[in-house]
This record gives sequence, C-alpha cells and structure tokens, in this order.
Amino acid sequence: MSTQRLNVTVPDDVSDILKTKKNKSEFLAEAVREKAINDKKKEIMEKARKLRKYYDSDVDLTSLNSLDSQDFVD
Repeated sequence: MSTQRLNVTVPDDVSDILKTKKNKSEFLAEAVREKAINDKKKEIMEKARKLRKYYDSDVDLTSLNSLDSQDFVD
C-alpha cells in the first residue's frame, strides 16, 4: 500500500493520546477509516428514514423492511 506524509495540527488532548501510541500513523489511519465507515452508516440510515414513509404506505415496497435489524447496521 502506498503512503503519503501529511502535516496536520491536532488539539492538545489528541496529541496527548497520540503520544501514548507506539505507531501513531497506524492508529490515525484506523481511526479515520472507522470514522468514515460510521459517517457512511449514519448517512445511509438518514436516507432510509426519509424513505420510510413511502415504504410504510405501500405494501409492495419491501426493500427497507429490515432497516431496524441489527444486521443492517453491522
């Protein structure tokens, strides 16, 4: 995997956390990936909630019936 060197500024509390990590780059990369995944899940859930009224009012629409299940979130 190719890498890029970045220069970033972080608040003191984040800097204190990073000081305790042996591999800061790996820790930051994993944190950014996890945040991106969580943001995408939130975006999908928000869009699904907006569509829910249509699925609730039309029995022929079934794609979003399992949105409340834990499997959808995982």
